[in-house]
Amino acid sequence: ILAIHARLLITNNLSRFTQTKKSITAETVLLEDLGVFKLPSGLQEPPHMSDLDPNVLIEVGRKDIDAVHSEALIHIGAWIFVTDADGLFLLIQRGPELVTCPNAWGIVGEHTTPDEEPIETAKRGISEELGDDLLDEIKSIQNLTETPQYLVFDWGHRVDRQLTYIWHAQLGKRHEDLHLVLDDEVANHKWLDMDKLKKQLRKEINGTHEVFCVPTETEYYVNMINTTKLPPER
Repeated sequence: ILAIHARLLITNNLSRFTQTKKSITAETVLLEDLGVFKLPSGLQEPPHMSDLDPNVLIEVGRKDIDAVHSEALIHIGAWIFVTDADGLFLLIQRGPELVTCPNAWGIVGEHTTPDEEPIETAKRGISEELGDDLLDEIKSIQNLTETPQYLVFDWGHRVDRQLTYIWHAQLGKRHEDLHLVLDDEVANHKWLDMDKLKKQLRKEINGTHEVFCVPTETEYYVNMINTTKLPPER
């Protein structure tokens, strides 16, 4: 979920997805810090939803996730659009206890931990929010943009400045045949085809509902996705 506040228990080798599933061992670490960055001197802050080469960022240390948001520090993360074999989009509902967008619908999102590659963040987000088994069902996973996106959200009580890799993960099975194990912060989920999703997003953008966390941005990146119906698995 975007802007997750929970601290995550993972294995000491989770950051390397050399296997399709993570294995929980006795040795675990508590991930509570994110890498934080600044722009080089003389470079103006890019506008919201603009391309930003990650190589220009200067790492300045690590901060816990609450400090990252309360101090409006630049960090790195991922958004993951998940579709099934029929091209239906997975939406997840944020839990009521979350600080940002409680009860709102959105997509899978994750913060990147220090020394973690972008693709590893995407896979970890899927694993932690939807269950380990779903990693085995991924047919393809690709970036929607050539360059990660600089996203800035001012929630009033906090500012989120995130360099975001936008991913599309297509699964090889229909959603009826998938086994999801939802994270505690996920209240519900549903699958929508492209047309229904776009209509709901457009209603939200027009101010008729308060359903989605970030409808304008979601719609923008949904329009980049070409959903393909996969042949049934033999």
